[in-house]
Amino acid sequence: MQNIQTQPKNSGPNPTINTTIDFSIPLPVEELYCPNLTCFVYDYIFKGLNQPMIGVFTVPIGDLMNKLKAERKKETDKIEEINTQLN
Repeated sequence: MQNIQTQPKNSGPNPTINTTIDFSIPLPVEELYCPNLTCFVYDYIFKGLNQPMIGVFTVPIGDLMNKLKAERKKETDKIEEINTQLN
């Protein structure tokens, strides 16, 4: 696991943090084994002496992959149907 440090873009009561995290990892294609990505967000205050957790979020990678796969199959089937009608 690697910690990613970010810098707030706008100051004020609700600063926004806009950081892209990019990584590559082989994922299983079986729906049963498709993972979720869980991220824990910590604040870094007093030069790291206090690091309270300020949030947790989960990205359902498996669900997104399966939804995208179904959309692509539907599009491909429609293209093949149109191609068959044109020939």
